[in-house]
Amino acid sequence: MTDITDGSPSTETRRERLRRELTEQIVEIGRRQLEAGGVSAVSWRAIAREVGMNPASLYTYVDGVDDLYTRILLQSFKRFGDAVHEAMAEDGRPPRDRLVAGARAFRAWALAHPSEFNLLYTDQLPDYEAPPDGPTVEAQRQAIIPFAQAIAELVGETEPMRLVSAADDERTRLVFTMRAVMHGYTTLEVNNHAPYLDGTGDEMIEALERVLDDLVAMARAKGDDKAAS
Repeated sequence: MTDITDGSPSTETRRERLRRELTEQIVEIGRRQLEAGGVSAVSWRAIAREVGMNPASLYTYVDGVDDLYTRILLQSFKRFGDAVHEAMAEDGRPPRDRLVAGARAFRAWALAHPSEFNLLYTDQLPDYEAPPDGPTVEAQRQAIIPFAQAIAELVGETEPMRLVSAADDERTRLVFTMRAVMHGYTTLEVNNHAPYLDGTGDEMIEALERVLDDLVAMARAKGDDKAAS
């Protein structure tokens, strides 16, 4: 696959800059098609027509549809991650407040960009497989780092990413439950499967806070048990 990492604008040549800009344009057109009509609306021929080249020439910039999807995923994870990072900036607020702000930002971004959200978290792209341990894996990790950091503060974990790993202990299972609440409510709302929700996200926040309370209580009890032993 073509290298997805952009060169630094301060060191790239004019030719490299033009290539990067055209590649970004191709990916942006694909993302706009996705947002307008879902996965089925992404058209290789339509992208080529909009940038003014024949479909075969696109392969000079993007290594086919899988590479295009990977690049769109990366772009969408970055857009989502930027929204969450901004909402959860460490500005002195308690970790619980940052988690609530992050959950609201998660929901708001998803409702504003439903096709991108579904691409990231629900849709199965036809015949597409993300590169194993590739850039989309790291992009997803980066997007959830603020959640992991805030949760780690709540439960006294010094290694935040342990809490979103596959480690088999009570805290990671509770963290998974918290993420499931956030994803579940948002997915139902984005896809119009929960008409009884009031449209404010308050039901999700209330459920999330209950899980957080359980998480913190359990973590503290576990700490007390260790201290007593």
